[in-house]
Amino acid sequence: MTDALAVFLHDDFLGEVTPYRRAKNDKSRISFDWGSSYAPGEITLTESFAAIPGVTPNASLVSNFFGGYTPDGNQRVAMAKHRGIDPDDLFAVLREFGGSLGGALTFRDPAEPANYTPSYRLLDDDSVSKRLRQAIEKHDLGVQDDGRSMIPGFQPKLLLARFDGDWYEPHGRAHSTHILKPQLPSRPGNIYNEFYSHELARHMGLSHFASEIATAGQTTFLAIERFDRKVDNHAVSLVHQEDAAQALGLDWKDSAVKFQDPDRPNLRSRPSAFRIAELTGSLPESSAATTRWLEQLVFHVLVGNNDAHAKNVAFLHTTAGTTISELYDAVPNFFQSGRIDWSLAMAVDGIFDHRRISTERLVAEATSWSVLGRSAIESTVESTIRAFREAQAATTALAQTDPGVVERLDWNAARLAAGDEISQPKERATP
Repeated sequence: MTDALAVFLHDDFLGEVTPYRRAKNDKSRISFDWGSSYAPGEITLTESFAAIPGVTPNASLVSNFFGGYTPDGNQRVAMAKHRGIDPDDLFAVLREFGGSLGGALTFRDPAEPANYTPSYRLLDDDSVSKRLRQAIEKHDLGVQDDGRSMIPGFQPKLLLARFDGDWYEPHGRAHSTHILKPQLPSRPGNIYNEFYSHELARHMGLSHFASEIATAGQTTFLAIERFDRKVDNHAVSLVHQEDAAQALGLDWKDSAVKFQDPDRPNLRSRPSAFRIAELTGSLPESSAATTRWLEQLVFHVLVGNNDAHAKNVAFLHTTAGTTISELYDAVPNFFQSGRIDWSLAMAVDGIFDHRRISTERLVAEATSWSVLGRSAIESTVESTIRAFREAQAATTALAQTDPGVVERLDWNAARLAAGDEISQPKERATP
């Protein structure tokens, strides 16, 4: 079993990760050293620390960055149990599952052959269904004994590759191209609600990835094309990305830190819409990136997504520079009977209660960022609301979408367009 991992960005060697040297009992951190030949390239590694050859990065910052690619909560626990490791042992988790992550980093055995070739297994419908059921029942991403893939998140999901219309299971550090979210018996409408949101976002130009509702055997699922993957024939290339929680250096182990703290909203160990705007405002194309962040924030409010936390905002790092990614994981969440929580993941103008959000508050929030002029902010908010209403008019939700979703989203948009707080429609009396 290796005591070091070679770290690559795309196929460029960066350095080596080893168990944390300063405190052997602290398994939640790792040590990282740049390779002797490392020189920063055109692609930014991360916004959370500077990549300076010969200067060892702060262990906490680099651990939070690398650890931010790991699954959350019960998924990491289940996957770690499957391999007999501690879920908070970052080095062990990267060793077991760091072969294919979000973005373009890979963690490899230093002894891996130079001619290593990814391995895939063709799956029939019954096998896809079996893997999806495994992901639901065991919360382990449907991982197999030789799989080295992982992705953040709590919701059951499966990582597969799609080639020529067929589904393939990645083995070793082979890369997936799609995320499959199975229909959950407890919330059967969720995947349809999310798909409807995808359709709206695509119509507005906020998202570009493909998605579809499909069935394998007896299992229905939402298949989502990964925006950090490109496919040419059967070859998968990677697009580097990190989420805002990583860029802000948030604690990788604590799943709660991706949400702003309502009791201490200015806590620097938590995110906020303002702090994400600080990131977009620091980019070379700051106005464009911050405008896109504002559009996404308005969309999250319109769609009623109270789970728009820091891990659901991402930054793409390419040879063209760094920019905010397309919109993803924007799910209407206010339609789950007995599960409704009106609190947003991050406040708008100091307000967490979704029902109290208005156009005025959205404008005030963006004005506080001091990146865009007020006229540009007002225009962006108004045009996003207008584009949302146009998208709704042009989009037909699937019949399995939860009752009330379409009507409530229309309510949200109409209230904001009128300059009112969103508030809440009166419940219809049951006959």
